[in-house]
Amino acid sequence: FIGEARGVGAMQALEFVKDPRTRTPDAARAKAVQQAALARGLMILSAGMHANVLRTLMPLVISDADLEEGLGILEAALEASR
Repeated sequence: FIGEARGVGAMQALEFVKDPRTRTPDAARAKAVQQAALARGLMILSAGMHANVLRTLMPLVISDADLEEGLGILEAALEASR
C-alpha cells in the first residue's frame, strides 16, 4: 500500500496508494496511519495534492534513541493500518 518512499535528507515521505499498478491515491489509509501514530505519541504531517502522503522531518540533532522510538511507533501505525 506504499506507492513510493521519497525524500531529501531528514525530510522523508510515504505515498499511500490503493493499487501499486494504477497508483490510485489512498487518503483514507494515510489518515488512518497518521491517527494511529498520533495515538501512540508521534506527530506526522499529511501532505500531497490528494492528502495521501505522510511526511516526516526529524531534527538534525535527534538522538539515536529518539529516532528508534519514533520509527518503532511509525512501524506499529503502519502495521495497524493493514
